[in-house]
Amino acid sequence: MDPFQIVTFSLGRESYGIPIERVREIIRPTPITLIPHTPPYVLGLLNLRGNVIPVIDLRLRLHITPEGEAKNNRIIVVDIDGVVVGMMVDAVSAVMTVQEDMLTDTPDMLCEIDDEFINKVIKTDRRLTVLLNLQAMVYPKAG
Repeated sequence: MDPFQIVTFSLGRESYGIPIERVREIIRPTPITLIPHTPPYVLGLLNLRGNVIPVIDLRLRLHITPEGEAKNNRIIVVDIDGVVVGMMVDAVSAVMTVQEDMLTDTPDMLCEIDDEFINKVIKTDRRLTVLLNLQAMVYPKAG
């Protein structure tokens, strides 16, 4: 496997990442229009230079309790198989190059806990970063 790059960001105290090729841009939060009868993690719609895109709160999507102030919040605008979506995160950290030997599978004991959200775990000397499955973030399982 060739090295690849991810954008890392925080949700609470934890580090998460998504493939950089999926990221269109990173913006500061702007007014969002609420939409009734949507799941709690769907914040609403955002007008991004004339394009209307849905915005989800990844903290709520992953059942993570919000912590601290929202001054560093960002919206990561991603393209998921041609669908553009904004994802609210606590802070964007960095771009990281990932080598194959840094990747590990999700531990077996977590397989029962919504592991469809996790592609891999990235190990570095300083911390673990969870590589998220963007499709699962946006498209809930039928059922």
